[in-house]
Amino acid sequence: MKCNFNLDDIIKFSENQLSDEEKRRIKEHLDVCEKCRRHYGVLKYTEVYAKDNSLVSENISKKVMEVIDVNRYSKDKKFGLGGSFYRAMPVIKPILASAAVLVLVIAGAASFGKFGLFKINSGSMGPSPTDSVIEPRNTNTAVLPESTSIDKEPAEKMVVTLYYANSNADKVVPEKREIEIGKDTQIERAVFEELQKDPKSEGLYNAIPKGTRLLSASTEGGICTLDLSREFVDNNPGGSAGELMALYSIVNTMTELPGIDKVQFLIEGQKREVYIHAVFDGPFKRNDDIIEKSPSEIKAEVEARSKIAVQALKEKDMEKLSSLVHPVKGVLFSPYSHIELDKHRVFTKEQIKGLLESEKVYTWGEYDGSGEPIELTFKQYYEKFIYDHDFANAEKVAYNEILQSGNTIVNISDVYPEAKFIDYYFSGFNPGYDGMDWSSLRLVFEKYDGQWYLVCIAHGQWTI
Repeated sequence: MKCNFNLDDIIKFSENQLSDEEKRRIKEHLDVCEKCRRHYGVLKYTEVYAKDNSLVSENISKKVMEVIDVNRYSKDKKFGLGGSFYRAMPVIKPILASAAVLVLVIAGAASFGKFGLFKINSGSMGPSPTDSVIEPRNTNTAVLPESTSIDKEPAEKMVVTLYYANSNADKVVPEKREIEIGKDTQIERAVFEELQKDPKSEGLYNAIPKGTRLLSASTEGGICTLDLSREFVDNNPGGSAGELMALYSIVNTMTELPGIDKVQFLIEGQKREVYIHAVFDGPFKRNDDIIEKSPSEIKAEVEARSKIAVQALKEKDMEKLSSLVHPVKGVLFSPYSHIELDKHRVFTKEQIKGLLESEKVYTWGEYDGSGEPIELTFKQYYEKFIYDHDFANAEKVAYNEILQSGNTIVNISDVYPEAKFIDYYFSGFNPGYDGMDWSSLRLVFEKYDGQWYLVCIAHGQWTI
């Protein structure tokens, strides 16, 4: 088998100087490479002997000294054992390990037996990468165990929230994932690499451009700096939608971690003025508006806003009602739930505040049956076509469902396709009318700047 690792790689592995990915690769290699496994075993045991003065025999010291230029490490041209030997280990270790391995390969197990340094099990060619060092005793002999393992602390489980792009590329969607966090794991790197994996939920996709590598990650002062490879820019498919998905799938994921409020992107260690279209040289804040809510979350939000609105209508609190009115579209009033934009009256949130006190007569549409114009003050219209029953305590309440329509074509969803509505419904009041005196109040909401606003108040009743 071809070996792509050198002794320096094994030394860095033994000193825990490698990344998690590099350590994993070394471990897998040591499992199958006899030569590197033998190097690793000798390296660990020479370190043990170097740490304790009593464990270093004169013979092995003499042979090591023949390889090492002592003058490099001692001003007074003397090299004592024990403390001085161990303090020089960061420099000596590569040479010491090389010398020991060289002697082992050339002289063989018998020669080492003569020096009393190692006893090698005849059935094993060397320690495995999971071997651990036996505790040193006050003797000049160490025993190479048949099979031991490197002490490894168990990894902890951590639940993280990752954000993936939806199929329309206009929202990011959260997905929970459990990952393992070891003692030496950098959480930012672990989370980013998990985000690069494909989502488990249908209808979602990974928005990080293919081939993107995380070169480094660090967090300071609430800002997580991610240094990414050029593929993050070069392999982006283009388009503002794809760009936003790539950026905010990362930003919203990283800001889920404690202590991270913003994300600063670097490309190959450098800031860029723009990504594709977006300004790219400053840190990005979390964007909650781009997160797609679940249907149940949306329903809860709309129901909560509608509850405030119907209570404001009950109490004739026009100040409160005006705060719920759409800032741009205002609110439209429809007497029969068939919306006619050119006939029905629309008021802004500022106009709403004083309508109950106004004596001005408005035309609100046409009466069903006669076709005569509905000409009323707002107060009169309110009593006949808005709150003619106690809808705050309606018999039934439905979300995005018309409970009764009669002969009228209710076109709320056609006029407001992006809206959600609540239907407050009474099935009837006089048993003799057999339900023909049913009544509804429909409050219609559209989302604007992250909030649901009232765009239509439509009345519903029996029509001819």
